Amino acid sequence: MAERERVSVQRIGMMLTGFLMLALIGVFATYAAPIPAMRGVIAETAIARAAASGDPAAIRAALAAAKPLLGRRGQQTLASLAPDRAGLGEAATVLSAETAEASRLVAYRLRLMVIVIGVVAGLFGVALLGIRDAKPTRTITTGPRP
Repeated sequence: MAERERVSVQRIGMMLTGFLMLALIGVFATYAAPIPAMRGVIAETAIARAAASGDPAAIRAALAAAKPLLGRRGQQTLASLAPDRAGLGEAATVLSAETAEASRLVAYRLRLMVIVIGVVAGLFGVALLGIRDAKPTRTITTGPRP
């Protein structure tokens, strides 16, 4: 019977490290995913409070507070709004659209990152455990023993 080749503990450890990196990135991705939604909630809360007060100064402050949370297109739209309740309603609509778009973008990038790292970790494991010298083993070259 042919002697079975043993894989070293160091190689197994390196392969596990490669796959654990994928798990670690996935865990960190769970922290990054809700960021756009939380930013949207903060800005929408400020807009709702300003609309409830009806104070023009509070409305202007709410619009100013929502501005840095938006993208360039949203900031341009926000700059053209009047500081009244109708303007706040439009700001909430713009903010909702921007938040949904940012959430989709973050989710796409996180999925892409996890897929790429998963493929790299798999290739890393194959390279550590599967690649051997091209020369045949002793069992194959000598043939069966009588």
